[in-house]
Amino acid sequence: MPKTEKVYPEWVQNYRKKGTTVKKKGDAYYLYKRTSKRVPGKKYPQPVDTYIGVITPEGIIESGKKKITLSDIEVYEYGFSYSVWTLCPESWKKPLGDDWEDVLKIIISIYSPETYLRKDKVLKKETDFRYQFPSQIAALKRRMKMERDIEFNDLLQLKTIYAVTIDKRTVISKINGEQKEIIGRLSLDLEAE
Repeated sequence: MPKTEKVYPEWVQNYRKKGTTVKKKGDAYYLYKRTSKRVPGKKYPQPVDTYIGVITPEGIIESGKKKITLSDIEVYEYGFSYSVWTLCPESWKKPLGDDWEDVLKIIISIYSPETYLRKDKVLKKETDFRYQFPSQIAALKRRMKMERDIEFNDLLQLKTIYAVTIDKRTVISKINGEQKEIIGRLSLDLEAE
């Protein structure tokens, strides 16, 4: 039985290499990588085509889309955590000495368990310190109000701003109008770290 082969214009044939296939849809020609895989219940391997791009007389216009798996995505709360960390008054930090960073991370994680401060790090626990955390939280809120004229509850409205890491690139999620007003009033610069 003779093998039937589709005939394409010469400029299309030039891009048809071993391991690829061409498909015509309308007046356009598309290049695919052709492989096969075994499928249970089938007698022969089944073809698997992966899109490469569209073929034009000038060359191949490759797809700009990159496939990623969901396991490559990390999402952390960012807006609230970053603002509290950035705006924390020195007068609150000083009495805690070298412990202030750990204590502040614990306080932030109490309000935002999915904080970006947990990324790549294990936070210490409240029981690792002798401090009364409710008192430390109250003192932090008082100092922020007194020294920076910041209401802690305003910062809580920033909890829905996320840092999204996709394939080692971090972006900040959408910021709504009310959050933009708070960020502007506090002169915060929410950029991905």
